[in-house]
This record gives sequence, structure tokens and C-alpha cells, in this order.
Amino acid sequence: MSRRVSIRASLATSVVLVVLTTASYYVVSVYGRKAARIRLTSADVQQSADPQVLLNSADHCYFLNNGPAAAPLYARAEKLFSERGDTRNELYAKVGRLRSEAETMSFVDLSHFLNKQLQNPIVQADKKLRLWCLIAKGYTDIEIDYRASKRDWLEAQDIAKSLGEDQWVARASGELGLIGFLEGNPGRAARLLGGALLSTMANGDTGGQVRFLELLGRGFEEVNRHAEALKFFERAIKLAEADPDCGLPFMGYEGKAQALVSLGRTAEAKVVLENALTKARSQEKRGHEAQLLILLGKLAEQKGDRQQAVKYLEDAGQFATQAQFYRMEADAMFELAQIYRDAGDLATADTRATQGLAASQRVGDRYYVPRNLTMLADLKARRGHLAEANALYEQAEDVIEGMLISVDEPYIGTVPLPQQ
Repeated sequence: MSRRVSIRASLATSVVLVVLTTASYYVVSVYGRKAARIRLTSADVQQSADPQVLLNSADHCYFLNNGPAAAPLYARAEKLFSERGDTRNELYAKVGRLRSEAETMSFVDLSHFLNKQLQNPIVQADKKLRLWCLIAKGYTDIEIDYRASKRDWLEAQDIAKSLGEDQWVARASGELGLIGFLEGNPGRAARLLGGALLSTMANGDTGGQVRFLELLGRGFEEVNRHAEALKFFERAIKLAEADPDCGLPFMGYEGKAQALVSLGRTAEAKVVLENALTKARSQEKRGHEAQLLILLGKLAEQKGDRQQAVKYLEDAGQFATQAQFYRMEADAMFELAQIYRDAGDLATADTRATQGLAASQRVGDRYYVPRNLTMLADLKARRGHLAEANALYEQAEDVIEGMLISVDEPYIGTVPLPQQ
């Protein structure tokens, strides 16, 4: 067990060192830059009969992570393009609408739809349209299969380079950084995310800055650097809330609450979570709703309210399972397994841990699979199933060893990091 802990500690240390040296200074010094932005006149846009105007405005909202504002604009553009027989732009608008509404549907079904479009001769012959479909699929696949997402973003990055779409080149690099973390390579993850953040700051990409600030905050939170994590989350929230066209920074709210809990500021954390949950429900952000329920469950458990914790987590788990949000299903089941185990209900704990492990393996998430394998192994051992427990422990060790072997595996097609 000490060997497993030391391996995880060394991986965690590399995240902190790389992020601290590549990102923190620039977050402070470059954050204040202003970028010229197109401001929407929403009433005029909504009434426009020009689908291209609608499409441009929808793209503007989408690029600022504002799906609720983008979706109706894409829908109206899609309808108008259809009436004009413009199949290419109708499909572009449809893909934008579906991604903007993604949390109201199954990510698995959406991924299948997008994969089908990538086989469409129109998409295969049109680089810009193919890039758009790959971007949509990359953001979708990260929740269900990071390996597919990696393929999406590598191809998207190559196409973006060929088209001179520098902002999407940088965003693809950041998303590949997130995937590096899920593959168990935190050093590469931090370098790619840090480089992507600097690029978004340089090119005035507010939406990209918000996302990468949130992701870097999560990296600090994972290695228990809670005060630093809180700064990243608060900067992301401040940046998003300063732009009226920007979507709500739900990952920032979630991360801020986690950091506050870790810092012992639980009352503040609960207010942040409850306010964010209200906003998520009003915008039908179902993935964020599930995540917020998980965090509220963790908070209730920490405060000793086991009954409320179980309710939050069971609701989140059921919701995530039905919506096929595998990563959140795995997280909810892991938390529930701990609660049932500590209460002495080993059979239910075993059931929840088994479900969580299956969901985690389905995503292909190597960073958290060892945690879930170890939890289930512990439960098997407590129930006297020693052979099963030993097999699960060995699987966990194999996964960790595989993570270490892949540490120096290059990412073909990723963007070079800026010179320091």
C-alpha cells in the first residue's frame, strides 16, 4: 500500500511543480488585459431573417461557453438554412444547437450522431465543417470515453493548424492537457494546460481562459493545494461574470466550493453550491446539476448528516446513470460506497463500488480507476472474499505502473509550448 501511495504522491508533486512554474505568474500578470469584443444586440439578432447573422451571433455565444444563449440562435439559423436548401450551413447550425443543448440529452447518443456526420461526404470534403464536428465530438466524448476524445482533438488540432484557426489550435492543446491528466500523465497535462492558458490570454479568448483557469484550479485541488486552487476558480468566475455574453462558470462554482470546504469554510461553500444548483436547474445544465448534488452530498457527509448525504448522492447517481454521465456516476458511487462501508452496510457498499468501477472503466479514466479498484478490493477483503480482493489490488497496481510507463509518451500533433 505504501508503494501505491508514494507513486501517487510523485505524480501529484509533478503537477504542482509544473503548474506553479508555467502558469501562476502569468495568471496574475496577464489577467488584466482587455480584448475587443463584439457585443450582441440580442433583440435585433433574434428578429433577424438573415441566417448568417444568427449563426455568427450563435458562434459568439458558444465561444463564450454560453450554450443557453447560443441554442435558440442556432435553432433559428438551422430552420432558415433548411428553408433555403443550404444543407451545409443547416448541418453546421444543427451541430451547434445540439452541443449547446448537450446536457439535456444522452452524451452517448450525441457522440454517435456526430460520428455519423464525420462519415458524411459533405463533412469529409469541408475542412471547416469537419473541424466543427470534431470540436463538438471532442467536448462530448470527454465525458464518456477520453480515448475517443483524444482522437477527436488531435485531428481537430491538425485541421485548425491547416486553416490558421489559432484559437482552436490553442483550445485543442488545452483539451489534450486534460486528457493527459486522465491518462495519468499530470506533468504533460500541466504543461499543455498552462501553455493553452497563456495562448488564450494572448489572443483574447475569454471563454478559453475561463475553462483553462477552471481546469488548472482542479489540478491544484487534486494535489491538496486548496488556497492556490481557490485563486484560479475565483479568477475564472470573475472573468466570466465580467462579460455579459459569457456563460455561467459552473466548474468554477463547483471548484470554489470544494476548495472552501477543504479550507474549513463550509458555510460559504454551501451557499456557493446551493446558488449554483439553482442556476444549473434553471438552465437545464443536467451534468452540472449532478455534479453539484455530489458536492452537496460530500459536504453533508463531512458535517455528519449521513441521511442527507445519501439522498444527495443517490439522486446524483441515479440522474447520472440515466443520462449516461459515466464520470459523475463513478464519483457518486464511490462516495456512496464509502458512506455505506463506514455505516457497516458492506453489501450495499460493494454494490455501489462495483457500479462505480464499471462506470469509471467505461470512460477509460486511468487516474481514478486505481482509487475505485482499491475501494472495491477493500470491501471484498472485509467480506472475506480474499481472492477477489487480491486480484483487484493487482489490477490497481498494474494501472498505476502503466501510468508511469506512459509518462514520456509523446502527443503527436500537439501545439509547441511558448518559449519561457
